[in-house]
Amino acid sequence: MMAPATLLVPLDGSASATDALSVARGLANLKGATVVLIHVGHDALAPDELLGRMGLSAEDVRGLVIDQCTGSPADAIVREAAARHSAFIVMCAPAQPDDPLNAIESILGDVLLKAPCPVVLVPSMQGRQPWALRRLVLPHDGTPTSAEAIAPTADLASRANAELVVLHVATPDAERPTESGTFVAPRYLDQPQHEWPAWSREFLERVRSLCYPAKIEKIRLVLAHGEASAAILEFTRKNASDLIALAWRGSLEAERAQTMRQVIREANCPVIVFRVQS
Repeated sequence: MMAPATLLVPLDGSASATDALSVARGLANLKGATVVLIHVGHDALAPDELLGRMGLSAEDVRGLVIDQCTGSPADAIVREAAARHSAFIVMCAPAQPDDPLNAIESILGDVLLKAPCPVVLVPSMQGRQPWALRRLVLPHDGTPTSAEAIAPTADLASRANAELVVLHVATPDAERPTESGTFVAPRYLDQPQHEWPAWSREFLERVRSLCYPAKIEKIRLVLAHGEASAAILEFTRKNASDLIALAWRGSLEAERAQTMRQVIREANCPVIVFRVQS
């Protein structure tokens, strides 16, 4: 028999960490999953003490599963997610203005690299307010890596009856993607050429074909200019977006994943990261 689905929420006792709860509840409702809160520490704690350490009340955790484990935080989170067949790991994104994947935030980097499921990062500005998925933004640069996020993103949009916005950013003078199988856009987005509308139609049809078996009622392609992370952040801020979906090839070397780093650092809505296996 298949194990019941869970969403894992690691809490470290900080006030900002609990901001992930409302998003976790919303996603759990969409996936028919149970929210599991875990605290990683050196010693076992009594239930009341554990709640206090997490910064929660009995009312806050009504209907949720609470557990604790030991070990290094990143390894424990990954181990628990695998053991509990978690659909997502939901964490609060680091609030520091520096790189969220360096220094004391290396826990996040380790979780992203090793997690057996997508990781959802919630900005601290989310707070405890209820969260619902109405508009989901999927940045797509035409590469097969980006395409890997289409099916799971479409599934979420379908479950929520949300609008799925496929955001394609044209960056002037940028190097064209070299990944094999990339569907390259016309070079000049700002000139009225017949090739651009034709490319747009074919691009969106390719996206639709990869949405199966999800049935998406509301899907549109948005074309933007500029540097990728800036365009993604500007669109989501101006268009009341509830979730950004990013596909990532799993490298955190200094010059890699710059768009993902910037979006995680500055997004005003949750970001879900799908790691694509090489």
